[in-house]
Amino acid sequence: MPNATSRVGLIQAEGYFFFGDARELSDKTMRSPTALRTSRIVLQPFGPEHFEAFYSTCVCNSEVMGFYHAYRASEPDTDRRARAQRDFVDHFARGAREYGYICWALTSGPSLGTPAGAFLGWCGVLTPALDHSLWGPEIAYMLARPWQGLGLATEAAAAVLADAWTRYDLPRIHAVVDAPNLPSRRVLERLGLQLIGPVEVYGSSEMVLYTSPAVPGSA
Repeated sequence: MPNATSRVGLIQAEGYFFFGDARELSDKTMRSPTALRTSRIVLQPFGPEHFEAFYSTCVCNSEVMGFYHAYRASEPDTDRRARAQRDFVDHFARGAREYGYICWALTSGPSLGTPAGAFLGWCGVLTPALDHSLWGPEIAYMLARPWQGLGLATEAAAAVLADAWTRYDLPRIHAVVDAPNLPSRRVLERLGLQLIGPVEVYGSSEMVLYTSPAVPGSA
């Protein structure tokens, strides 16, 4: 993972955070920094205060959700909100509760050229749909449409990966992505993840699996 680990120098630690009962999290998780900075992004644990921005900028945007099959059809706002809460926020919370995994809300830093603190999207380590013991956790990310194509997904995911290798004792980490989603696949390849091949997951047979073993000395 040379590309991911080379970004460690961009990360700045700030404070500590836990989601749920602190007794459920490992000592290693609690000792580790839980706010990160890259050259353009501030990463903080995704919390309830981020939901409205996430919902309005991402979930309600058909381009952002184009590869999320369950979100292609129109539905009442209350139903879509409940789906987003279940599919994303509850999923983030389950990973935090069971393993100490953190999903990070991405907000703009002062060098991005937009007012500081603007919501950009999210990136995190999640409990996977695939076999956890075989493939490890999943890294996933989503950017609001105005922030796509600027290298921010790679920047954020590199910071999250570098943090994950030192925070958790991971044998490997993986990502799944729709095969036609070439921009997202390029992000994973820039991060050093290797293509394994097609996989059926999240109700789709058009997905591909990328994975990487833990970097030496990260545990």
